[in-house]
Parts: sequence; structure tokens; C-alpha cells
Amino acid sequence: MRRTFLAFAALLACACARKTGPLAVLPEFAMTSVGPYSTAAFGRKDLLGKVWIADFVFTRCAGPCPMLSTRLSKLGRELPPSVGLLTVAVDSEGDTPERLRGYAKRYGAEPDRWVFLRGTPSETYHLLYAGFRLPLSVNPSAPEEQRATHSSRFVLIDRGGAIRGYYDGLSDSDNAAIARDARRLLEVGS
Repeated sequence: MRRTFLAFAALLACACARKTGPLAVLPEFAMTSVGPYSTAAFGRKDLLGKVWIADFVFTRCAGPCPMLSTRLSKLGRELPPSVGLLTVAVDSEGDTPERLRGYAKRYGAEPDRWVFLRGTPSETYHLLYAGFRLPLSVNPSAPEEQRATHSSRFVLIDRGGAIRGYYDGLSDSDNAAIARDARRLLEVGS
């Protein structure tokens, strides 16, 4: 009986340690990167060659966004600078460049590492649905702090622009897991 248990435990450990391939590959997209002093075009090609952790927020959010941004900032301090941080603003109307700049400053975003993206409603929906395969609902008539309903997932992106995992951005254990998995991607060079 003990041998059977040990064999099962070894098999389970191997299965849990098995690396999976990409879950999806991000399509071409065109958004605007908002930096401290300027804006620039940003697309899929700008992700290539670097490991990224992405999240989704809106600047006037009264829900999980501030906590997500705090946790992403913490991950940025814990991970090597070669891991990029990518925040996609989901409220095209409310997330102006000026608001995003203030938001970035509030969370101590390093401009060379933490990219804030905004786009038109159709660009944003395309990136979330077709790219990240995550839900988004924006109600322009709702109070501004409740305007958007979106995922609280962090997404790990490899150097080839492929999604390697989804993690609960509000979970301590998932935050530890995405940090571990980002380091692994750096080690294997994908």
C-alpha cells in the first residue's frame, strides 16, 4: 500500500511540474503607450523579446484596481528589471493620458519598465477579447467609479508574445506563482 501511495505521489509531482505550452498568442494590435511626458504607438512587436506581466484597470475604479496596481508594483520590485509590467486601461473615455500619468506616478511606475496602454473602445475590446481572452464591459452611463467591469487576472506573457498563464491578481499565492513562473521564463529564454 505504501509503495502504491509513493508511486502515485511521484506521478502526481511529475504531472504538476510539467510545463505547458502557450495558452494563446497575442494578435497584432495597435494602442497608445502613455509615458510621463509623451505618448507613442505600441503594438505586439513592442512586447517581443521580453517577459511581461499584464493587468487591466481603470483610473477612477472604486473596486479592485488600486489593489491590483499595488500588487503589480510590488511584483515589479521583487522581479528582475528584465520583466516588464503592462497595464491596459479599460475605460477609453475616462482613462486620459493625464489621468494615466497621475495613476502611474501614484504607484511608483518606472517609465522604462512599466507601460500604460490606452486605446479606442474597439482597440481595447479587441485586445482584451481576441488577445487576452478576458471579459470587459463598459457602461458609459454608470457612475465613473463603476464604469467598467473587467478581469482581475494578471497575465504572464513570454518573449514571443504568447500567454503562458492567468493568475488571480488579488491572491497572495497566485502572485507568488506568477513571480516564480516569470523567473522560469527568464531562465529558459522563451
